[in-house]
Amino acid sequence: MAQKLRRRLVLAAGMCLVLLAGCGAHDTDAGRVLRVAQYPDPDELNSQQDSGSQVYMGLCEPLTGLGIADAGDVRMRGAERVDTADGLVWTIKLRPGRTFQNGEPITAQTYADTWNAVAYGPNAYKASSTFSVIDGYAELNEDQPTRDTLRGLEVVDDLTLRVTLRQPDYDFPKIIASYSACPIPEEGLADPTGYSQAPIGNGPYQFVRWDRNERIVLKRWHGYQGEVPPGAAEEIHFKIYQSQDTAYRDVQAGQLDVLRNLPGGLLDDARNQLGDEGLFAIPQQRQITQMLIPEYVESLRDPRLRKAISLSIDRDAMANALLRGSATPARSLIVEAVGPAYRADACEACRYDPERARQLVAEAGGFKEPVVIWYSNTDGGGGTEMSQIALAIANALRQELGAEVELRPVLPAQLKQAQNSGTLTGPALSLWGDIYPSPDQYLGMFREGGDGNEYTQYDNPAADELIAKALGSGDELEAAGYWQRAEDLILDDMPGIPLYYPAIYAAHTPCATPGTLGGDLQYYLTAFECGPGREE
Repeated sequence: MAQKLRRRLVLAAGMCLVLLAGCGAHDTDAGRVLRVAQYPDPDELNSQQDSGSQVYMGLCEPLTGLGIADAGDVRMRGAERVDTADGLVWTIKLRPGRTFQNGEPITAQTYADTWNAVAYGPNAYKASSTFSVIDGYAELNEDQPTRDTLRGLEVVDDLTLRVTLRQPDYDFPKIIASYSACPIPEEGLADPTGYSQAPIGNGPYQFVRWDRNERIVLKRWHGYQGEVPPGAAEEIHFKIYQSQDTAYRDVQAGQLDVLRNLPGGLLDDARNQLGDEGLFAIPQQRQITQMLIPEYVESLRDPRLRKAISLSIDRDAMANALLRGSATPARSLIVEAVGPAYRADACEACRYDPERARQLVAEAGGFKEPVVIWYSNTDGGGGTEMSQIALAIANALRQELGAEVELRPVLPAQLKQAQNSGTLTGPALSLWGDIYPSPDQYLGMFREGGDGNEYTQYDNPAADELIAKALGSGDELEAAGYWQRAEDLILDDMPGIPLYYPAIYAAHTPCATPGTLGGDLQYYLTAFECGPGREE
């Protein structure tokens, strides 16, 4: 958004973007199959249960979308207009004639029914918090809910939905660009479990089949009226891997066309084996690797111990030597891509100062229990990489602080389950990326109801108040001041320790030209040029 928002914010639909020229154009080459990596085999495919589902991104057309040239821009997709006079009440006007792939019309009532169902606590959708900004959300998520519909949703007519938020929030057009806000057809709401295994979408691709631990198959839906990139594949096969290293070797062998999030440890090898033409750099840095310390880990509740851990870590050596220059040291909880709220040195305790670290440990009375570091050994961002980072931190804590350290490597699903259920026994290494570029996507995990808060269970009322002021401000520079003050309060408690910003690369074959949206590589936007028919 512009630095100074007008009093009345109006977002209107425009012509198809140049990159996506030929909206809705049919691809008649039925043999073209794009093979991409999926790891590991997911539990669900729909974004209401798995917010990072690359499968669902191809199946869904959200109401709005993030920009291509600038991830902070918002454009219209399933909506014609999204406007507000005050940041509190928003009116969404839908495009006419949109349907699901089963022919069911998409109306304002469709969105109201979907959002009510996902927001309703007893339904246990993982993306429920997406709608926490809407008036009435709290009543739907009490121990015994007093409502099952959001008070802030009003269906004005078939194509008009009015949304009243709990408080002004100028991030709202970005929030509804999230795939968690995608519409669900009637049969999907009636059978959520079945739908999560075989979704019916409204986007450029449709679900074909899911061969467990082998592949997920999508094919083009030529009834789609929205944006389709030139050269889009007729089918996308998500080949399922348990290891990024294995997927990378398949790119080398020509058995896989695109691998997102190439591990930093493989970058040099990829440059040698694939050349610069086989590597694609994600254009905007919107990920951070950090150590999250849950509030319920009593032995690390003292901020002095958390700061001591941070001060014992040599981020420059980690980024340059250990990660071979494929990362930048992080000294803020947020990323530069969010705009003026970012400060390169916001975190005073993120410098390398082992002497000060030892002083803080002594003041806190020492470590009463072993520090148990959890990490995923095959997660996005590099399983090998996370193992190296965990070992480096463990060695620093032992050598610099005399701490007893235990490493707890687990599979991605196990780490996610422990984080979601609040059963971690120590800090966890976490690769975090935003759904849309906003400081709240990074500070949200440090406020109740924010994205990722289940990982930390941290909340600071004074910071929450500043965050609310930032979200409700129509002036980006004014909001930046609130964001920075909130970050300072959170860093004083240090529930999260910033480590580094990974340089994100994709490895790909000459057949594939990766495409990005909102600053993130998305498989369904990848152009494919290898012609018909390859047997697998």
